[in-house]
Amino acid sequence: MSQPGWYPDPYGTGSLRWWDGENWTERLNPEPSRPPRLRLPAQEQRPRDDYEETQYGENHYAAPHFQQPTWEARPAVQPLDVNVRGVHLYADDRFVAYGNASLQWPHVEWVAYWAAERPAGYGQVAGTQWIFQAGRYPFRGGPRVEVVIEQDSLPASAMARETGATPDVEGEPEHVWGRLIQLCQEHAEQRLVAELARRVRSGESVDVAQGLTVHPGGVRGNRVSLSWAAIAGATVDGGRVWIQQASSAAPVLYIPQQNPNAVLIPALLSQLKH
Repeated sequence: MSQPGWYPDPYGTGSLRWWDGENWTERLNPEPSRPPRLRLPAQEQRPRDDYEETQYGENHYAAPHFQQPTWEARPAVQPLDVNVRGVHLYADDRFVAYGNASLQWPHVEWVAYWAAERPAGYGQVAGTQWIFQAGRYPFRGGPRVEVVIEQDSLPASAMARETGATPDVEGEPEHVWGRLIQLCQEHAEQRLVAELARRVRSGESVDVAQGLTVHPGGVRGNRVSLSWAAIAGATVDGGRVWIQQASSAAPVLYIPQQNPNAVLIPALLSQLKH
């Protein structure tokens, strides 16, 4: 890891910590101090493949709509072939590869993706980073593919080819990031969710996303325990995956979105509740 930027804190705070290209600094990306007020449109009004963007304070996060899995209705995603910061990124229905790191989708054991604002400093202007990770356990030390995409990290010709847009159209890095996530959802996440659901249904208690235990009776984490009857579902907002109670509009349990497999929680809970 050589590029300066925000990365999951290796010291386990659940925040993002600034890597200056050589060392971890003391700078942490602030997190919301209380649950955001969720203003989610009705499901039928939510476009399937758009992006959900949430503003909270100075942090900006984005994530695709994966609250309700639609794998069976999702058309095949075309391969992704582009250079990011001069390093070759390729992904198709078999594997994902970035530089010298590669993983076949059937071997992927955890995934994480999120977007965060990079503040100005260390010779860089402020901007958004779109981050994608996929790997095998152990989380710290196992093989992984990690891609950090920024506005200036893609050649204009590559962005136009991958998005079908002219080079001066905004949002090309987010589209490339979204294509990578779509391939991950189709070829890795569906399997991962099915495997986790099968283990829970067989009677196991499974640790998901380093902070949530899913068991046959419901979920528990952060000193909160909820039965299946008490769970309404899960949404992504403010860089966190929020688990909502059936009896209240305010979520009471959350997991940072950058934790491994946190993005699987909405689909996993949806499967286990039905």
